[in-house]
Amino acid sequence: MPTSRARRNWGDDRALLNDEEARDRLLDAAERCVARRGDTQIRMSEVADAANVVRSTVYRYYPSRDDLLLGLVLRRVDRACTRWIRELRRPQDAAASIRERVLLPAASVDSGDPVNLALYAGESTGLATVLEAGAQSVTEIVAGNLKPLFKAWKDEGQIYPDLDLNETVQWMSATSSFLLTPTWRHRSPAAKRRFVDRYLLRALIR
Repeated sequence: MPTSRARRNWGDDRALLNDEEARDRLLDAAERCVARRGDTQIRMSEVADAANVVRSTVYRYYPSRDDLLLGLVLRRVDRACTRWIRELRRPQDAAASIRERVLLPAASVDSGDPVNLALYAGESTGLATVLEAGAQSVTEIVAGNLKPLFKAWKDEGQIYPDLDLNETVQWMSATSSFLLTPTWRHRSPAAKRRFVDRYLLRALIR
């Protein structure tokens, strides 16, 4: 059986894990820390302890807390987009699908998921900076997932032919972020839907 020190130092032995698995372990640990604290003000030493590694291992893969939080957000965005595409009720319907995609983040924050609640807690003041720095990466992830549907909707004439995928994703993400602001976060689902239909779908749907 490996000693406690050996388990703690798995990050020092490159043969034990590949980089992808190592990053996943660290992000898993970061999620646990964020959920436990209820905000994003985690320390790298906390993550190291939760992952059973020395702190230098965390810094090897994530040079700063912002890098770690961005990695966490990007992984959650990618997984959420993959799940959203798979669970779409009417993928052939552009309006219904875009509406669902835009409203999904607001719904997921209020679903009781402790990590989502912590990420958008009032005390999580650093998240806006992280999201701004990673905006392009978020766009690329969402666009990569949406591309086949976007092409089909355009081919079928459901959306305007001159729409750019990345710009459309940016508008969708901006609308989702707006609905998560304190002014809108706790408004009714019906009010949020009306907002999306009136100010976003009219610009996209033919």
